[in-house]
Amino acid sequence: MTKLLIIEDDALLNEAYKKKFEEIYELRFETDGEKGLKAATTWEPDLVLLDIFLPGRLNGLDVLQQIRKEVKLAKTPVFVVTNLPDAEDRVMQLGATKCCMKTDVDLNKVAEDIEHLLANVS
Repeated sequence: MTKLLIIEDDALLNEAYKKKFEEIYELRFETDGEKGLKAATTWEPDLVLLDIFLPGRLNGLDVLQQIRKEVKLAKTPVFVVTNLPDAEDRVMQLGATKCCMKTDVDLNKVAEDIEHLLANVS
């Protein structure tokens, strides 16, 4: 089963992701950057869904940069979903595969985007 790592501290959004994706993907949730990065490097997901504002020592930008430094994760799609205004250019420069604003989140669109990203992993 395809593994989807969700690094997000919003419990309501995580519950929505769980309901939407639990029958499609093997899910793992982490709610801070340090645990999220550890999960990415040890669990080796097929895709990471990442928030920018995270509690703890590492924020989502830090996690994204570290993921891109890991050889085994270099081609893993990272889909950033954030409230950070004007974040798209910055996260794309840091190596994100896709970025969208939380205010625009439509779970059906997120599901389509995830399917597309997974289909195009080389």
